[in-house]
Amino acid sequence: MKKQALALAALALVAGVSQAQSVTMYGLIDAALQTTDGFANGSGGAARKNSVISGGIQGSRYGFKGSEDLGGGLKAVFDLENQFAVDTGANKSASLAFSRKADVGFTGDFGRVTVGRHTIFSYDVQSDLDPVQFANFNPLGNSGDAAVVNFANYQVVNARRDNSIKYTYEQNGITAGLFYGFGEVAGSLKASSTMGARLGYSADGFNVQGSYDQTKDANGSNNANGLTLGGSYTLGDITGYLGYVEVKNNFQAAGGFGQKNSVWWLGARYQATKELALHAGYYDQKQSGTTNKAGVATPAGDGKAQTFSLLADYSFSKRTDVYGALQYTSLKDGMIAAMSPSGVSSSVTTAMVGLRTKF
Repeated sequence: MKKQALALAALALVAGVSQAQSVTMYGLIDAALQTTDGFANGSGGAARKNSVISGGIQGSRYGFKGSEDLGGGLKAVFDLENQFAVDTGANKSASLAFSRKADVGFTGDFGRVTVGRHTIFSYDVQSDLDPVQFANFNPLGNSGDAAVVNFANYQVVNARRDNSIKYTYEQNGITAGLFYGFGEVAGSLKASSTMGARLGYSADGFNVQGSYDQTKDANGSNNANGLTLGGSYTLGDITGYLGYVEVKNNFQAAGGFGQKNSVWWLGARYQATKELALHAGYYDQKQSGTTNKAGVATPAGDGKAQTFSLLADYSFSKRTDVYGALQYTSLKDGMIAAMSPSGVSSSVTTAMVGLRTKF
């Protein structure tokens, strides 16, 4: 009888531990057939290129996340996420085991605080406010494999930071956050460091968000500053979007980029049926104050780009969907050399059909 009681107690203890701790493997695989014009044809002109790509909308990825209940509403959490190319099987990064995310920390009524490798707040806010699912083929999409004409290249150095602390709070419609990335340069707290903040509010169909990020160069003397502002409004089956992002980059090492780069956008999402969602977006980009790597002004690099994006997304289930996308970009002045695949095309058109499945 005592042995049976001890066995039952042991089973109860094991069950309690398994309930208190949870680990989940997750991910998605996104592959598409893409055709894009404007590529170099080998004789100084432009030609069309047909490809199988990974990440038409989202970069293919896998990850592990978990939590342990520590009592009193406090949990220990972690998240590890890596990106790969489904068309080749290769990792997105040759040197990083978890290129998209690697963090550990705590959550509770106070919010979530983690240390590790994180996305900056510019990335987070833009992903919330992009009308075309923050797709990789769009100017704002900056985490995937379908590089056509991406404003991502002009973000605050890059969208992720190592050696960082990230705090976020979401409750009662309020979204807020603070971010700090250590430069880890001996003798300097400024060199290569990053800081950021986020604030937003959502209620009654309205969603307004803003963020600010700053990164210092290796000497701690020059800054790259990013400001993102925008909002959305949902009425029935339709959501409208409006936003603006501006990046001022004083890094001399960022030769070929403008000291000021901006894009404003507007668009809409229409849930036509339970399965079918239609997205449309317009993006207006501008680059000015272009310099070379020595910091010398190169006005010929200044320019503009206008992008129109359409996306039809049909869901077979909560986990699997198919999509078709069409994008047209008009390039002017310095944007032609900087952003067209051939470096000579004043316009770029891309079309794709893809399949995305989640697990």
